[in-house]
Amino acid sequence: MICDLKITLKFKLTCSFLSIPLLFSGCSTPSKPTAKELRLISHPSKHTLHKVNALMPHAVKWYSDVEKSLRSKGRMLTKAETKEAKALGVKMPDLIRVVILDKFPEPNKYASGDHFEGARAMGNIIMLKPHHKDDSTVLCHELVHIAQKDRIGGLKGFLKQYAIEREVLGYSRSLLENEAYALQHEIPAK
Repeated sequence: MICDLKITLKFKLTCSFLSIPLLFSGCSTPSKPTAKELRLISHPSKHTLHKVNALMPHAVKWYSDVEKSLRSKGRMLTKAETKEAKALGVKMPDLIRVVILDKFPEPNKYASGDHFEGARAMGNIIMLKPHHKDDSTVLCHELVHIAQKDRIGGLKGFLKQYAIEREVLGYSRSLLENEAYALQHEIPAK
């Protein structure tokens, strides 16, 4: 019971690392990961692996539940967005739904949502705040995350890789985030 409580509390406290704010700062370029950090990503410490593995069942369930609850509320990608999604490596763009929300779902009542988070991809759902609903750069960034999910082998693989990178490198130096930022201008502005 105490072990379950610890895992639940850890989930509540750390799940917010999967709900990432969209950064717009161009003030500094994050340093590239060192060889040691790259080794720690591909061969995480036992502590990191234990922490991430304990979180995965809860995170996967939460992501899946959110995706299921929002699926019917979203719009399909346009033809142009579908073409770009395929070019980015999204395997099944017809499954993607874009949902405009004032407030994004949080894993529990204790997690505080980031007021600066403008977009989030959860499974095949892309959530956008109203002020980003026509922003092709933000949409493309989230499509890159869906392509990463497809490439890495599904939701669990993506979340595990993302969590390890966040633990080792932090958000701004995460390889998955930096790839999304590098490719986010692939969809031309409307």
